[in-house]
Formats: sequence, C-alpha cells, structure tokens
Amino acid sequence: MRSNDGFETTRHCSEHPILRPTSNDLTDIDPDEENGVISCTIDNNQINIDAKTISPFKCVFGSVGKLQQDSQTAIVAIYGCWLPDRRLREYRYIMDQLFYYIYHKLEKLVIDDYILVYFHGATPKHRTPEFKFLRKYYQMVNFRLRKNLRGIYVVHPTRWLRTVIAVSRPFFSNKFYHKVHYVYTIAELEREFPNNPITIPLIIEQTDWLYSQKYDRQNASIKRSIERSVPQSFDGKEAESAA
Repeated sequence: MRSNDGFETTRHCSEHPILRPTSNDLTDIDPDEENGVISCTIDNNQINIDAKTISPFKCVFGSVGKLQQDSQTAIVAIYGCWLPDRRLREYRYIMDQLFYYIYHKLEKLVIDDYILVYFHGATPKHRTPEFKFLRKYYQMVNFRLRKNLRGIYVVHPTRWLRTVIAVSRPFFSNKFYHKVHYVYTIAELEREFPNNPITIPLIIEQTDWLYSQKYDRQNASIKRSIERSVPQSFDGKEAESAA
C-alpha cells in the first residue's frame, strides 16, 4: 500500500506488549535455511543461525533495492520498533542470532556501496539495544562492509538517541561518525531518496505526524525570524551609508 507522501506502507505487523510483532508469514523459509538452520561465515568462523528464534524478527531488516542515481548502491532499512524486547529472558541470545541474520543478509546483498536507513520512530526504550551491544556488533563487522557503507540515515531521532551517538563517538572511527545523517520526517527522507519507495510501517507513519508537527513549526519559526531580520539589516546598512 502506498501512503499519500509516495512511500509504500505495510500493515502486516501488530504490536505486542513484550514479544514484538511477527513477520507476515512465519511459514516463510529463508532460501539459505536448511533443517531450521541458516549458515553464514563471520570472521572466518562458521555460524549456524537459529532460524526458529529469528523468525518473528525478520521484518526488522528490509531490502529497498538499488539507489536510482547509480544503480550500484544498495539501500537497506532497519526498523527499530520491531527489535526484540530487552525484558525477554533470552534477549542476549535473540540479539546475537538476529545480528548474525542481518549480517548474513548484508553480505549477500552488498556488492559495492550501500546506504542504511534506520527508523527509530515508534521505538520504545525497552526495544532500543544497549550501547554495549552496538559496539560489540560494530566491531564484528568486516572491513568491506564498514568501508562500503556510504551513509546512515537515522529517521525520527530522539534527543536521547542523538546524545547516545554523540557520547559514543570516541568508540567509532571519524569516518563512520561523519556518515551519520539525521532525518526528522518522512518528507525529508523522501527528498533524500525521491525515486526510491521505502516501506514505511503504519506505526512509524503515525509517529511521523508528531515529528512533522514539531519540526515543521520549528522550521517555519526559523524562516520567519530570518525574514524579519533581513529588512532590519538592510535598513541598518542604508542608515550607515547615509551617515
């Protein structure tokens, strides 16, 4: 389904207080799955992913296709609102298995450069990974995927998330840090990628309305301030010249 702003939407995931939404069809089998196991290699180590464990979390990761401008750059999306709940007893195991799954997908998908779009809107705090997990997973990513990452677009960043990213800067390379871009509304995202329809879950669309109200008013206020200041500056210069 396509929303009014030109982006595709999906409604197949429903919210659950703890366990989280599931993918559209739990009977879907990954093409690389065999006997309930998805195999991949990370740092020359063979990893067997528990397909049953990550099955309810597959829609955290989405492939958008190739960037229209150069057809070589892949675009992938991560939806924070569908990450596992930290209150689950098996949380650490689930997160590890999910990381391996996303890593496996990236390895197969990314041939050249790629762009990562992370949707933080509608993500409650108990679904946001702790920094120690993010640092651990970042260090596990191989050089090719780090080098080929062209940019990370964080959609609907909260003040808390921006603070966490700023504080974590010493733990990441400067090149990586400068690849992070904040996008406050879906409209801004559409302007960044006008020819690439990105799947927007309904729950994130609803959150976007709140961000649009806040940041549209803020931008309008800044614009009015600039417009008011221009005539004053001009008059001041005329008066100075006359003197």
